[in-house]
Amino acid sequence: MADFRKLFLALVAVTLLFGTAASAVAQNPYSCDATAVPTLVRSEGIAELVGDILLTCSGTVPASGIQANIRVQLNTNITSNVLSGSTLEATLVLDERNPNATPWRGYYSTFPDYRQNVFQGTKISDTEVEFDGVVLAAAGSSAGIPTIRITNLRANAQALGLNGTVYAIVNITGSTTIPVNNAQLRVADTRQGLKFSVTPSTSKNCQSGQSFSVSWQEGFASAFRAKGLVTDPAHQVPGGSYGDESGFNPSPLDSNTILTGASSIGQANQGTRLLARMSNVPSGVTLSATAGTPLSSGLALQAVTSPNSDWSGGTLTSPSGVTATSFLLLEVTASPSLSLATIDTVTATVAVSYTVPGPLGTGSVTGSFAPLSTTFTASSSAPEPRFIDTGVAATAFTIGPCRTILLFPFVTNQAGFDTGIAIANTSMDPLGTTNQSGACTLNYYGVTGQSGPPPAAQTTGTVAAGSVAVGVLSTGGAIPAAPNFQGYIFAICNFQYAHGYAFISDLGAQKLAQGYLALVVPDKTGGRQPADSSLGAAVNEGEQLSN
Repeated sequence: MADFRKLFLALVAVTLLFGTAASAVAQNPYSCDATAVPTLVRSEGIAELVGDILLTCSGTVPASGIQANIRVQLNTNITSNVLSGSTLEATLVLDERNPNATPWRGYYSTFPDYRQNVFQGTKISDTEVEFDGVVLAAAGSSAGIPTIRITNLRANAQALGLNGTVYAIVNITGSTTIPVNNAQLRVADTRQGLKFSVTPSTSKNCQSGQSFSVSWQEGFASAFRAKGLVTDPAHQVPGGSYGDESGFNPSPLDSNTILTGASSIGQANQGTRLLARMSNVPSGVTLSATAGTPLSSGLALQAVTSPNSDWSGGTLTSPSGVTATSFLLLEVTASPSLSLATIDTVTATVAVSYTVPGPLGTGSVTGSFAPLSTTFTASSSAPEPRFIDTGVAATAFTIGPCRTILLFPFVTNQAGFDTGIAIANTSMDPLGTTNQSGACTLNYYGVTGQSGPPPAAQTTGTVAAGSVAVGVLSTGGAIPAAPNFQGYIFAICNFQYAHGYAFISDLGAQKLAQGYLALVVPDKTGGRQPADSSLGAAVNEGEQLSN
C-alpha cells in the first residue's frame, strides 16, 4: 500500500512538471516586435530610400526550428531597383554584426552556424515585397535570430503628396505562427525637397547682355546628397548613416554567395541633380553659367554635359563657364556631414551674350530636380533617384530695344495750318557706328477738331539706317496721318540715334512758318526725369534739344 502511495505521488509530480512546462511553452510563444527608423523623403521623389524596418524576435523555439516568409507592404509603390526577374535590391539582414569580421553569407545551408544571413526581396505586387525561406531558428536550436533588419526599400513618395506619410505593414508566415507586434509602421514623411527661384535681368539690344541668376534651395537639410559608393565600408554596415543617395550593400560576401547582382545592391545611379531648362531663347543668344559652391557646408557640385533625354547619364565636368543655351544641369558630388545639417542654396550666374545689336525677346527658365521620370514602379533601367517634373517656367531675361524717345511739343492741322514731321535714323555714319533699324510708334496727346479725342497710337514702317521717314498730319506719308489733330506727340523709335524735325506753316507756307528740332528724352528706367542742366543735373537726366 505504501509503495502504491509513493508511485501515485511520483505520477502527480511528473504530471505537474510536464503541465508547467507545457504552460510555459504556451505562455512564451515565439514572436517579433516591429519598429522603424522613419526619415524625411522628398515629395518630388519617385525612388526615395525610406527608413529601415527592425524586427526583434524572442520566445520559445519549436524543436523543428522556424523557417518563415517575411512580407512588407507599403501604402505606395515599392521602387527598389530590379536586379533580375522579380528580384529586388530590397534586402533583409539577420543577426547584425561587424561585416569585417566574417563575410556576409548569401547562400543556403542546413548548418546553424553557416546559415544564410542576407536575403533579397521578391516583388509580389507593385506595393509588396517578400523575403522567402528566412531561417529564424535551425532545427534543434534553443534560440532564434534576435534581430532582423529590412533595408534598401525605395518608395514612390510623390504619390503621397506634400507632407504625406509612408507606412509599412509587416507580416510573417511560416512553419509556425509568428505574431508581429506593432505591425504597421511609419517609415518616412514626405517634405518639399526643392525651392527654385530666379533673379531675372533686363538688357538693351544695343548694349552687352546682363546676367541673371537661378537658385536651388533645399527644402530640408538633407535633400541634396552625393551618389555614394557601396564599396565604401560605411555602406557595408547595416543601419549606417550614409548621408548620400545609396543604401546598404552586403560586402564582403562569402565566396559561395547566391545573391543576384550583389555589387549593385543599394547603389544609386547618381547624386542629386539640379536642373534649369531654358526656353524661348532668342536666336543668336548664348548663355553660359558659373555655379557657385556653398562654402559654409562644403557641398560640392559638377556640371553634367551630354545627359540622356531624362537627364540621367552624361559627363561630369567643371561647373564654371558651361554653355547653357538650352539647359544647365548640376550634380552634387560631395555632401559632407556638415551639409546634412545645413539648408544649402546653390546659385548659378548665367551670362547672356549676343552680337550687338542683339535680338529682341524674353527667355524663360524652369527649375527642378533631375533625372525626371514617369516610371512609378520598380524598374531595372530607371535611374535612382528619380523625380517628377514640378517646374514652372519663370522669366529669366528680357532683351528690349535700344530706343530713342522724341517729343514734338506742338503740332497742328487746324485753323489753316499743317505740320510736316521728319524722323531720321542716323545710325549710318562715317564713324563706324553699328547700323540699326526699327519702327517708330507715335503717341498723340491733344484734341481732334474742337474737342474730339486724339488718334490712337500709330506705328511707322521700319526706318532703315541712313533713311528719313517723312509725313504731314493732314495726308500722312511714311509717318501716318492725323488730320484735324492739334497737340503734342511722343515718338518712340526702336533704334538709337533717331532725330526729329517738325515744320508748321499755313497752306503753302505763304505767310507763317516755323520749324524746330524734336526734344530727345533720355530713356531712363525710372521714366522721365526732367532737370535743367544749369541746376546741376547729371548727364542724360534732362530733356535736351539735341543729343
